[in-house]
Amino acid sequence: MDATDAHDGTDDRRTGFLGREALDFGVLLTAAGAAHLVVLSLGHSDDGARALLAVGTLLVLASGLHRWYRHRRPAAPAAHRAETRRPHGAAPVHEPLGDRLWSVRVTVADVPGGLAALTAGFAALGVDIRLMHVHPAGAEAVDEFFVSAPARVGAHALHAAVREAGGRDAIVRTADPHELSDTTSRTLALVGALASGDTTLEDSLLSLAAARVVETADAPPVGLGREDLSGTVMTLPAPDGRVLVVRRSGTPFTPVEFARCRALAQVAATLGSRTGGA
Repeated sequence: MDATDAHDGTDDRRTGFLGREALDFGVLLTAAGAAHLVVLSLGHSDDGARALLAVGTLLVLASGLHRWYRHRRPAAPAAHRAETRRPHGAAPVHEPLGDRLWSVRVTVADVPGGLAALTAGFAALGVDIRLMHVHPAGAEAVDEFFVSAPARVGAHALHAAVREAGGRDAIVRTADPHELSDTTSRTLALVGALASGDTTLEDSLLSLAAARVVETADAPPVGLGREDLSGTVMTLPAPDGRVLVVRRSGTPFTPVEFARCRALAQVAATLGSRTGGA
């Protein structure tokens, strides 16, 4: 607001103040005149005096009962108040019981504005983006969002937001708060745990890749090499010479995730060889 707007606003408030004063004074004079006429017309007879007393008593009693009722009436529940304020024809609005954490993995065209449309769709739902991982894949990118959404927002609404923003192949799942740590910190922590012997390579891969299971086999599955990736399955060389088969449900591994897990397996192999040599 500039100086001109502020000055105009001040003048309007002053004019309104004087107008209200004149209105209040006029109402007061009108009420006094009406009361005088009523008293003159009814007050000189016994019936008129009794009528004035009766009307006055009823008004006092009605006012007292109204005030007593307002103080005694319990406050409406929060959910009910929110529902009664909704626009006509709108669905009932309920107070959220608590936010939920979701993982939304989606393929987005690697063009200007593609990501902005998706984040705008999340914002329209009241969704808060807590963490984001970008997995480059040529002309496209696989983006994984960890979002905190109100209880009223479910997987269907998140899928719809992705579709409207032009995203493809969306995979929506509930997430664990432990997944909110950034990948670099989590990887370094896993390497430290491997070096100290506090964890195994299998458990580390489960955590790093959000996998369902890690199995050790003598040979890789049919169609895969010892160090390979295909959809929801990846294979890595185990420190003992066998093969680690990493699997998860629904969400294919990306080349970036495969590279991270391969590097972790190489660290484990290096640590194992040094321990064996000692």
